[in-house]
Amino acid sequence: MEFRHIRSFLSVAETLHFGRSARLLNVSQPALSLQVKALEEELGVQLLSRNRQGTVLTEAGEAFREDAAVALEKLEFAKRKAQWASAGKLGHIRIGFISTAGFEIIPNLMRRFRKSYPDVEFSIRNILTGPQLEMIDNGLLDVGFLRLPIENRKGIEVTKVHREPFVAILPSWHSLSAKKEIRLRELKGNPFVMYAREYAPGFHDLLTGILSNAGVVPKVVQTAGEMPTLISLVDAGVGVAIVPASVAKRIVSKVVVCSIADRLPESEIGLALARHNSAAVVRRFCEFARTSLDH
Repeated sequence: MEFRHIRSFLSVAETLHFGRSARLLNVSQPALSLQVKALEEELGVQLLSRNRQGTVLTEAGEAFREDAAVALEKLEFAKRKAQWASAGKLGHIRIGFISTAGFEIIPNLMRRFRKSYPDVEFSIRNILTGPQLEMIDNGLLDVGFLRLPIENRKGIEVTKVHREPFVAILPSWHSLSAKKEIRLRELKGNPFVMYAREYAPGFHDLLTGILSNAGVVPKVVQTAGEMPTLISLVDAGVGVAIVPASVAKRIVSKVVVCSIADRLPESEIGLALARHNSAAVVRRFCEFARTSLDH
């Protein structure tokens, strides 16, 4: 049963005039008659009756008309949905993100993306960098916003989408707390709280290297997998910490934030997805994210 046959019948059922429907559908009247006849032959019933008074719906035509209109509308919608999905405008995306990305990057990005693609649905979870990589590898996550650097994984493509400086977080009573800017060497001998290596080895090693280059061998007394937890530990007087600057924007504890005078590498966040993930909606979102965050 062809769409065009049903459309032709519904048009004639509306106008009750073959000539008028032919003009509306931009087909010849004989072609329109053949389409309606083909539909009637397929159904095995007469849908329209023509006589000197004009065209009328038969009882079978009346019965078929209502359901056919609903079915055609649903089929048209299904067709549009298939086209949207193929174009990456419809679907479901599973996103993982580290806490720092969850402050501003993810909310702002999703809000802008949904303005253009309101039919895309999201599942979002705050997940540490290491587990994100495993979940992307295993197909349990589509997109990850994670802390760089990471180990090279052939099956995952990564794009840097955010960078920011590091800052030092000190207890409010610390001897350096009155300074707005410090050098890392001034932190020699202080106990440190650091991001646990097991959750983001590359990031942990980057920080350790930064301190080592400044002549500081950190005495790590406590580790954590979340930035807010590190801040709480500093507030409790457990130690000092080096964190990305954006973390300082959300601090409610009575700690001191100092900029760092040393020339340092920046803290970076990457967008990661499996190379074999060909879902149009995922690829569209990633391209949108790369373009938006690059600016």
